[in-house]
Amino acid sequence: MARISELLAHIDMPTLLAALPCDDSDAASVLGHGADQITGGLRSYLLKHFTALHDFYRVAAQRHLLVVLWWD
Repeated sequence: MARISELLAHIDMPTLLAALPCDDSDAASVLGHGADQITGGLRSYLLKHFTALHDFYRVAAQRHLLVVLWWD
């Protein structure tokens, strides 16, 4: 958890978002995977979800928690 949190902290999300095309539909086509279905602003959506992910791993690392994935 701590390593993931550390790696996420090194990502400069505003810079990455600034590198996307200015037009949201063009940016969505670059991202692919359903990004064209995002409503309410592509950049704000991505920043909000990245921040939530980063905060989750940061707090989990501080609390010495683990994430377990299970699929069958």
